[in-house]
Amino acid sequence: MKQPSSALLCIDLQREYFEAGRPLRVPDGASALANSLKLLEAARKIEIPVVHIRHVSLKPGAVTFAPGSRYLEFADEVSSREGEPIITKTKPGAFYDTDLDVYLRSRNIARLYLCGLLSFMCVDTTAREAHARGYEVVFVSDATAALPIGDLSADVVHQVVCAIQGWMFSTVLRTDDAITLLTGELK
Repeated sequence: MKQPSSALLCIDLQREYFEAGRPLRVPDGASALANSLKLLEAARKIEIPVVHIRHVSLKPGAVTFAPGSRYLEFADEVSSREGEPIITKTKPGAFYDTDLDVYLRSRNIARLYLCGLLSFMCVDTTAREAHARGYEVVFVSDATAALPIGDLSADVVHQVVCAIQGWMFSTVLRTDDAITLLTGELK
């Protein structure tokens, strides 16, 4: 079976989510970051396009994702390399008011692998937008993570998002299986 042309979207792997003391520090962020790095290395090795997505807040006086803040920078482990585009977004979805769709379609991309943060916010929204635009979406469950919401633990929130994604919008895989598919070995 010939693989569709694929791309990896690294969504909001920014210091805002990983540094101690930040309001949006993700409890399981280190694990999601490590798995995102594995995906990124695999994509680079086989020369699959990689797109880095960065969130910036336009709210005056923003505490998180504030323009000019060092927390907007990507985590060192997953920084972009020359030739890897950076798409800056101001809403949860990476397609909204950006040139992401134009970039992907100009390269005949059909399948998107998604990793990053937060699973229930920007990764979920981007997956839904991609699905609505006709892309095949692979939601890499252990390369994303969540925050707790109200009485729900981060793990429960994440499990619910993955279940909904798998039911309607995406193929949900763990990192190792996603890499196998990415490299064309999964039957």
